[in-house]
Amino acid sequence: MTQNTNKANARINREEAKSILKRFLENEDYSVLAVNGKWGIGKTHLVQNFLYEHTKSYYYYVSIFGISSIEQLKARLIANYKNDLKSDSQSSQTKTESGVNFINKYINKCINSFVEWFNHISGKIEKTPKLDLSLPHNFSIPIAGTLISIVGDLALEIFFNSIVRENSIICIDDLERKSKVPLEEILGFVEYLVQERKSKIILIYNEDELEDKKVLERYREKVIHGEFTLNPTVDENLDFRFKDHHYLDYLEVIKKVFKETETNNIRVMRKTEWLIKELIPLMENWEDSLRHQVIKNCIIITAAKLDTDFCKCWSINGIHPIDIVLSLSSTPQQYYEKSQGEDKETSEKKFEFQMKIIKMGYSNLEELDELISQLVNTPLSDSIESQFREKGDILNEREKRNQIIEKLNDLANNLYKSKYYNSFADNEQDIINGIISFLDQNYLNLSIAKFEEIARFTSLLGGDISKYEKHLLEKILKDILESNSYENLSAFRNKLSKYPDLETSFNEKINEYHQTLDITTAVKNIMNSDPSSRSLTLQKDIEFLRSLTVDKYCQWLQKGHPELIDMVEWLLTSGYNHAGKNLKQAICILAECTRINKIRAKYLYNIDIENIYNSDNTN
Repeated sequence: MTQNTNKANARINREEAKSILKRFLENEDYSVLAVNGKWGIGKTHLVQNFLYEHTKSYYYYVSIFGISSIEQLKARLIANYKNDLKSDSQSSQTKTESGVNFINKYINKCINSFVEWFNHISGKIEKTPKLDLSLPHNFSIPIAGTLISIVGDLALEIFFNSIVRENSIICIDDLERKSKVPLEEILGFVEYLVQERKSKIILIYNEDELEDKKVLERYREKVIHGEFTLNPTVDENLDFRFKDHHYLDYLEVIKKVFKETETNNIRVMRKTEWLIKELIPLMENWEDSLRHQVIKNCIIITAAKLDTDFCKCWSINGIHPIDIVLSLSSTPQQYYEKSQGEDKETSEKKFEFQMKIIKMGYSNLEELDELISQLVNTPLSDSIESQFREKGDILNEREKRNQIIEKLNDLANNLYKSKYYNSFADNEQDIINGIISFLDQNYLNLSIAKFEEIARFTSLLGGDISKYEKHLLEKILKDILESNSYENLSAFRNKLSKYPDLETSFNEKINEYHQTLDITTAVKNIMNSDPSSRSLTLQKDIEFLRSLTVDKYCQWLQKGHPELIDMVEWLLTSGYNHAGKNLKQAICILAECTRINKIRAKYLYNIDIENIYNSDNTN
């Protein structure tokens, strides 16, 4: 048992805390035990669970939060009477039958006594009707509300003294969250319970957040007989929260990041646990490395949003830590705009924090981080799930490519460099076998360019890896047609020429897409696309415009469109030679047909057909 001191210096873990609680209940000399600790550390849960398991009689629990008088505190103590309850969830829904009967018995007894007294004196009071409060069998009324209003403070006092028997165990929680009741009154009430009711009191609070610290210091020695600060390790609280089979594959990752963030707040852990549990099924087909990174980011983002200590430590001149975390997923331009006007000190501290979270395990997952941040406070919906899967699939493809690059680097170091460049040994078969072994596991994830590079080197040594080529082309064909992944269409078509069945399938799919297009749609698609984009859809749109005849462009020009001028000007200067050339020829043909078209061609598009023909004749 920790002896009385001016302050609770001992910082102990869960097992030590249980030992102290046990000794406190058994020791007749100690009446008030203070359990101090940060918010979310698990103080209330530990104390209540211990009392459930180790007290065979009853106890009372009350939170000071929202209470504005000692009378309310008494009423809530009675309402939260616990009697051999097995779980907190059970106690919040229903009292045990014996507990209910016990309380109702005292309610009826107290009210009947008060009614008799009131009716006795009411005859002496003019125009005061007698009360008839006969209660049906097994009827109970809300103690904290109805009892106070009907019976009044006197009845509450009688009832409280009847229910809260001597030698009761009373737990008073959340002292730092009190509202209108002065701490002196609460401590005075504690002293009354000890002296008059011979009760054992357990006080629970976060001293760091207590406003009346001077009051506590003044009364500490008089009122509190023993105290300790609960400070379980991160491992303790992690083992308490993450014991479900869902997390076995990720437990080491989870523990490592929580230790780095120094987060042992159970509420933050619980939020993180719920979030990870929701996301695990959505990442089922992703690479292990990406799944692990999502979990790391979940922990760091949740801590940056919800962990009070983390936020206090890393808030920088009014900038919340989560804003700094999410700024890493911004584009360079967005990051630059957000950083405008920051002083040197702020910029340096932000950089320090960014380096810190990278050390914790954070890595930028772009828009996925925004969704994770949203899901910390907002339940998963169909829309968010769809976005999460879509953006995650893109990152997963990138992760696959990155892993292949790493494996290729290993291949280069282990085979090309060590066995080829650095030796004249007769080991060409070893090199070929190493390449074959690598391809057996990874060839479907290679690009055509990388595959051909390996093929050229292997052929120099007399090896042949052509058996892998068609399967690789087949897989890439499926990917680029179904997933809209990038591949140079012209170059890819040339690769398929050796395999007529694949070439036919490719052309059929491209033609099917072209059947859905018209010139206006294709031009608008390209005009509105990212200039740096190289997507398959964009390439198919460009190829469609290049494939159109002059006659098709004539029909389009004659049909007209409100944005025709912009589209024609863009296409003429786009650099898509065949498309621009055919469009210009179509304008010239139409300009020859009517005077107004000749004017349009000359003054709208700077195409003077007379000069063009004179130039052609001269040549």
